[in-house]
Amino acid sequence: MLKAIEMELETGHYSFGALQNALAVVGEIKGWYKEFGDMDEDSEKFREIIWVLSEKAITRAEILTPDFIEICNYQRDKLIKVERSYSIAQYGENIKVTLQKAVLTFTDGEKLVLMRPKNRSNAEQYDAFVKLMG
Repeated sequence: MLKAIEMELETGHYSFGALQNALAVVGEIKGWYKEFGDMDEDSEKFREIIWVLSEKAITRAEILTPDFIEICNYQRDKLIKVERSYSIAQYGENIKVTLQKAVLTFTDGEKLVLMRPKNRSNAEQYDAFVKLMG
């Protein structure tokens, strides 16, 4: 999975080494997805966010410029609640239920909000990521 993450990073040649070092201590990678990866709609700033689910942690890597990355690990054994929000739409006779948001709550009260990415392949990875959390 590390190779897939590296290939997906727009700034991989700059930031992948730091992300790889952070992931070396969190156990086997179970899933990942890319939340953002283009210019922010409201500004001209670059922003790329990668979420990685591993045995021991949920890792958030935020790349704000090609040469600056912030990485935070959240310990999975401190996760106490996963709230999911869905949209429901009817198309003729079919009903489509789509996961839109997951809110993770930890023992210290901290919350992480994971929003569904707009890109279809990233959204599929997002669905798998949230499902693996139980």
